Amino acid sequence: MATAIARRGDLEGHIVLLANGAWPDAKQLCIFATRVVTLRTAVHVTVFTNDDLLERAKRDVACELEGKTQVGIIRIIALPADRHKHFVDPEFEAAFATVFRQLIVGERVRCSATGEQHGPLPVPQAIVTPKNATLESLQRLRADAGAGPGASVKLFAWYARVPSTLFFFHGPAERGGVGDVRAKTVLFLDSILIRIPGYEPMYAHEVQPQELAHHGTLGAEWLTIYDMFASCDGVLLATPECFDPLSIIGTRAWMAETGRGAHAVGPLLSTGTRAVENALCEADRGTEIRDFVSRVLKSHGPLSLLFISFGTWMWPKYPEKLWTFLDVVMDLGIPFILSDASEHANVPDEVRERVDRYQLGLISSWCPQQMILNHPVTAWFLTHCGHNSMMESISAGVPMICWPFIGDGALNAIYLTDTFKCAYELLEVRTGHGLERIYRTGARTVGTPAAIRAEALDVLARAFGEDGARKRERMQGVQARFAEVWTRGGAGGHDGESVCATEAFLAGVGL
Repeated sequence: MATAIARRGDLEGHIVLLANGAWPDAKQLCIFATRVVTLRTAVHVTVFTNDDLLERAKRDVACELEGKTQVGIIRIIALPADRHKHFVDPEFEAAFATVFRQLIVGERVRCSATGEQHGPLPVPQAIVTPKNATLESLQRLRADAGAGPGASVKLFAWYARVPSTLFFFHGPAERGGVGDVRAKTVLFLDSILIRIPGYEPMYAHEVQPQELAHHGTLGAEWLTIYDMFASCDGVLLATPECFDPLSIIGTRAWMAETGRGAHAVGPLLSTGTRAVENALCEADRGTEIRDFVSRVLKSHGPLSLLFISFGTWMWPKYPEKLWTFLDVVMDLGIPFILSDASEHANVPDEVRERVDRYQLGLISSWCPQQMILNHPVTAWFLTHCGHNSMMESISAGVPMICWPFIGDGALNAIYLTDTFKCAYELLEVRTGHGLERIYRTGARTVGTPAAIRAEALDVLARAFGEDGARKRERMQGVQARFAEVWTRGGAGGHDGESVCATEAFLAGVGL
């Protein structure tokens, strides 16, 4: 069933969003859909996702638009997909190629999960995709359309990472980026010094401070992202401009050279009145988590809990480093919640038994992260510094303890720690190339259990002391800037920067 929030007969535009990857990224696109129809009441947005995410997407969209009447229509349709392929999914791409032709000729589109036939709409002004393979397929289909209506559809890249990684890893070499990594030998792991405006310098090997427990299709996708940004009609960034203005200005200038736009439209977080309840329903121990944080708040007071999560993708290749850190947390009597949502996570029985005996810890495979971060009991967030986690933590005003793995996480950790000065980075947990010399300290990490324990004791003592209070205050300053980006008619009657960026995107496609 389509998520129809308001039935209108004057639909003047149509935008298609492809949300078939991991849920955190798909969720951002769903929330962006609600922002679009709020700004343009005569615009229809179609979100294409997969069978697994359909009901969750419908629920989140309905939650975001609850109580709003003057909005456009959002419909959410599932297509066949391979649930195990988040980066490159030929099954979804083939299904959407068929849908593209149906959209162009005005045919009905069938939802693979419900069997419902959705009526035709105008040819979309824009299609937004986070995947290069899908973009390439759409470009071929658009070319095949010749002078027909499909030739006018604009294809936008969706980038759910911080803009510094877009600019450095995928930007043109003449502007300081790596350029096309397939056309050259890139010696990332030599001791080359990387300088990104607004960031502390780092050696190239620090881009991957951890050996990964898995690789999947990440490498293949990474090699093609340059093509995506070289050939798309524009880019939407799921980051607010106030977070990293220098990188966004650089990206905008790069795109403008070829008449394209770069629009910073983040953060895209749940704000609906039922968002917390939805998140608790999705968690595998939702009721227990709600009771646990309430109990800790009563027994230990506000700002007493440590939340630990490496997202849905990352997990330490050598988890004994995490157990060493967790031992310190329990020795210090700090309440904590550990999310082991990654399919690569495996918490040994002896660790679970010790946590059960401790009584101030809880392990859950899927946590309502935004709810936990916004709860008054939460003091710190130990994170891999993925984009979504970082945006949620900043928006909640929660400072971070960084355990980055690769790419954007490594850059985010440096930016939070050394530029914003509202986080700590764990260095002794590094592995592989991460054990090489660190530019900021001039030293190499040791990485032994004793070194990890000593660093954990030091970081946690500072985090829950006066130094941590200063970092929290700085984080709350960043939080205040984030809170303004989606306001309408705010200070001086001006709209927030992400509202303006979305307006610019819509105007650029004729809406």
